[in-house]
Amino acid sequence: MRRLLLTLALLPALASPAAAEDDWHPYANPRFGYTVDIPPGFEMRAEADNGDGASFHSGDNGATLIVFGTHPPGGDFETDVTERIAYEKADGWRIIFSRVSPVWASFSGAREREVFYTRAIALCDGSAAYFRLQYRKSKLTSFDGVISRMAAALSPAEGCQPPD
Repeated sequence: MRRLLLTLALLPALASPAAAEDDWHPYANPRFGYTVDIPPGFEMRAEADNGDGASFHSGDNGATLIVFGTHPPGGDFETDVTERIAYEKADGWRIIFSRVSPVWASFSGAREREVFYTRAIALCDGSAAYFRLQYRKSKLTSFDGVISRMAAALSPAEGCQPPD
């Protein structure tokens, strides 16, 4: 009987992550040909007039998310990422992590009570797709799973093979 009660007590907790996963929704950008999963609670604020991407906001925790595509000058993905890291530094962010490869990059920074995480991927036509999530430092660990899922989900359109 005790095991049955424990099992019944745990069922709602076990069901919650699956329900939360169902609240994610895809964002697909036809102009650049990329997709990414948008976390639960994030509402679209605006879509770029030129079709580059969109911005999202979470009223629950004040986090902001932007997703966008870009055409790096000369199609050089690594240079584009390096320049974006430099822009963040010039804007007062302390870069705390960066990893840049020919086909993907991740970097993050901190400033006062805020942190950000950016993920980028090279796309097949020399363009690139990015997402940048900014949130309060106090929420650092609660966004780990969100970032992992978004980084795994940021992908080029089917059939696109980015250059090596």
